[in-house]
Amino acid sequence: MDVTLLNFFNHSLAHPTLDVFMVGITTMGFASLPVLGLILLLIPGQRKTGTAILVSLVAGFILSVVFQYLGQRPRPEIVSLLLPAPHFPAYPSGHAVAGFSVAVVVGLTYRQWYWWGGALAGATLIGVSRVYLGHHYPSDIFGGAVLGVAVGAACYGLLGLSRPDWRWLLWPQIAVVMIVTQMAYLDILPSHLLQWPLADKVLHFLLFGMVVFWLNLWLQGRSMQAGQWTIPVAILVPFSVAMLEEGAQTFSPLRSVSLGDLTSDLLGMVFFWWLSTKFLKLPSIAKIN
Repeated sequence: MDVTLLNFFNHSLAHPTLDVFMVGITTMGFASLPVLGLILLLIPGQRKTGTAILVSLVAGFILSVVFQYLGQRPRPEIVSLLLPAPHFPAYPSGHAVAGFSVAVVVGLTYRQWYWWGGALAGATLIGVSRVYLGHHYPSDIFGGAVLGVAVGAACYGLLGLSRPDWRWLLWPQIAVVMIVTQMAYLDILPSHLLQWPLADKVLHFLLFGMVVFWLNLWLQGRSMQAGQWTIPVAILVPFSVAMLEEGAQTFSPLRSVSLGDLTSDLLGMVFFWWLSTKFLKLPSIAKIN
């Protein structure tokens, strides 16, 4: 599917008019993102938004480079290049991270549907331009979009509100889990860094556990009744997703179902849920509605 979509955008859709448009989007569209942040930074009443945009671009760039050099995914081959491909590895797309991080900051700040629509459309065009130009696979764009949305949400929550709300760090944690999972399916996880004993189990424990930690703070400790059992929603939802993901591994030649991984997920979720209940008792957390 990745190669099929790449060939469609890079070969089948190729047209001289689209060539000019896509080059403009990938260069001028991308360059307009920090300019927007700088403009808002100079407007009274918009400085928080400008700061959130600029910080999201810096944070997104740093995280993009970290994952790119961890994954070391090569750029697409046998493609038509209108611009030289960057020397960075391909996954995730830094352009997509930047576009979607700014789009989310703008959308969350101004809230109206036309702001959301325009911002997401612009980010999507930047991502599509990268595939059209042969610089990225579509999966690189998806990974970049996931990371960008998370970075934008976190920067909005920490810098764009009247006071920082640390619960917004939930979204980067979810993004990390999604990106690591996608890297596993793409077979680009840095296996040389995971040679120590039980490395995969520890990662499952930490990655899914931290999702539950932030999610329980986000949900303010909500739970549901199932007969005589009280089940925290912050554990129920991620564990259900983890079971579905383990089941999906049966369809991948690169992965296999592991009861040990699922057990590590659950143990991490329970531990970090317990830890989050301690934080919920703090006045600074408890008074957040």
